[in-house]
Amino acid sequence: MNEKLRQAASELGEILTAASVKLATAESCTGGLVSMSMCSASSSADYFSSGFVTYTNDAKMRLLNVDQRTLEKFTAVSQPTAREMAAGAKAQSGEAVSLSVTGYAGPDDGPDGTPAGTIWFGWGLPDGTIKAEIKHFSGDSESVINQAALFALTRLTTLLKAAGSQQ
Repeated sequence: MNEKLRQAASELGEILTAASVKLATAESCTGGLVSMSMCSASSSADYFSSGFVTYTNDAKMRLLNVDQRTLEKFTAVSQPTAREMAAGAKAQSGEAVSLSVTGYAGPDDGPDGTPAGTIWFGWGLPDGTIKAEIKHFSGDSESVINQAALFALTRLTTLLKAAGSQQ
């Protein structure tokens, strides 16, 4: 386990615990690395409940209720899909917080021409809002996957801290 990922998961765990909420994840290109990172942190059962690895479009539709029309119109690597994945993880798990990751880690570009290293993220927050963001990472597939998992965790920590300071 990458130590940066473990540290990011631990920091996120502290924020989730302080807010008395748990996280559910919905991952595609990261293949469960975000969930594994959460499980590697201390006392993870206190703040992490479930992870959905939905690598195919069919899995996204079946497990997270991503709309087929969204996938057809925008593709799996898009803001609408990342948002629907985050919403689906919240709905299916019953948790207050979720995150989603969907993209092309490489080595090849996506079949729709989307460049390798393009990753969309979604974060479902306790107040019901869903945020989404795109990032472009470089390197081989493993490097992109690690960078994406780290960004997903650290950005959620930032979002939760900002939400907590507004209350």
